Amino acid sequence: MRLALLSDIHSNLEALEAVLENARDRGVHRYTCLGDLVGYGANPNECIEVMRSLPKINFILGNHDAAATWRSSPYIMNKAAADAILWTMDQLTDDNVKFLKHLPPTVGMGNLLFAHANPYNPLAWRYVNSRKYAARSFNSNNAKLVFIGHTHLPEVINKRGWFQIRFEPCSDNRTLSIGRAGRMIVNCGSIGQPRDKNPAACYLIYDTRRETIEFVRVPYNHERAARKIQDAGLPGIMARRLAKGR
Repeated sequence: MRLALLSDIHSNLEALEAVLENARDRGVHRYTCLGDLVGYGANPNECIEVMRSLPKINFILGNHDAAATWRSSPYIMNKAAADAILWTMDQLTDDNVKFLKHLPPTVGMGNLLFAHANPYNPLAWRYVNSRKYAARSFNSNNAKLVFIGHTHLPEVINKRGWFQIRFEPCSDNRTLSIGRAGRMIVNCGSIGQPRDKNPAACYLIYDTRRETIEFVRVPYNHERAARKIQDAGLPGIMARRLAKGR
């Protein structure tokens, strides 16, 4: 099986369409969306509908999805993010609101676990960005592979033994063998708003037969996505950061 992990799309239709075309060309069989379909960008309904049309897909709740449906408060976010969520609320169709309201915080599949921010307290939206929170994440479950997003930074967190936890950024196209790698937390980066100084959309392919994970970067028309953000009257920073990847 070749499983595509898609995270932090953030209403960026141009990036999403480029990634899905790339995934089809690479023979992907299944999809998992790790949350944050909406927020920041100008095409929330279109992104939701494209993703819902995919065959064999699982969905996870992200913090922006939760805020857009009042499952959490948008006012705990920074002002630009909150303004984008309030705009998104006005755009979403009733059917898409209902869809977002019923997304689960985690999904398990065999020895795999999927969450948006972290697996140990998924609705608190804590970043896994230190050994302390990586250890909590590993100790909360027995999964061999945990896939997350949220930070918009693609990386692998590897655990060997009780105390050896290592963070490894993966900002470029890269394939890693996981057969003997021990337990891992894999951050799939962001499709719609990368923050690792690489503006190309980022997603991941997990190949169960070859036992590999592949970080894939896909260039897209970020100028068009930025113009849509500006034309919609969304905060300007959401447009400017697309070209910079941060």
